Amino acid sequence: MSTLTLRSVKGTPLTNTEVDNNFSNLNTDKYESGASPSFADLTLTGTLTKSVAGTVTAAGTTQGTATALTKTINMITTATASQGVKLPSAAAGLTIKVINTTAVTIVVYPNTSDVIDGGTVNVGVNLSPYSSVELIAQDAIDWYRVTNLIVYDSSGNRLN
Repeated sequence: MSTLTLRSVKGTPLTNTEVDNNFSNLNTDKYESGASPSFADLTLTGTLTKSVAGTVTAAGTTQGTATALTKTINMITTATASQGVKLPSAAAGLTIKVINTTAVTIVVYPNTSDVIDGGTVNVGVNLSPYSSVELIAQDAIDWYRVTNLIVYDSSGNRLN
């Protein structure tokens, strides 16, 4: 929060230096489009809409040729076996969901120099057909898969 010298508080007119300092403080503390603001606490009163890529085509069979993911939720709708997608660079708290709607296994690669589940740098993980994975970055290089519990009844029917 900017510190401003107010004439009503000071009780006398502001000096040129005080006016300049007010503008400098506002300029330093302003939000710039494209910046990444951070908040100590944030309360939403409406709906939070995540970015979605509804039609992603997997490509390549290496980290370098895989399709780069650019949204929070990514629907893979076209792929041939072993083609892949690549996560963005890890940053603490970043969450990415990959949903494979195809009939083939695809590969989810970390970004260059990143790691998934403490594995080998730059090595991807398989994502089975008609399944999804949520990945959360712990820091600037480590991604971890969130494992969801799947519940079946005694007949083998999935309940959730």
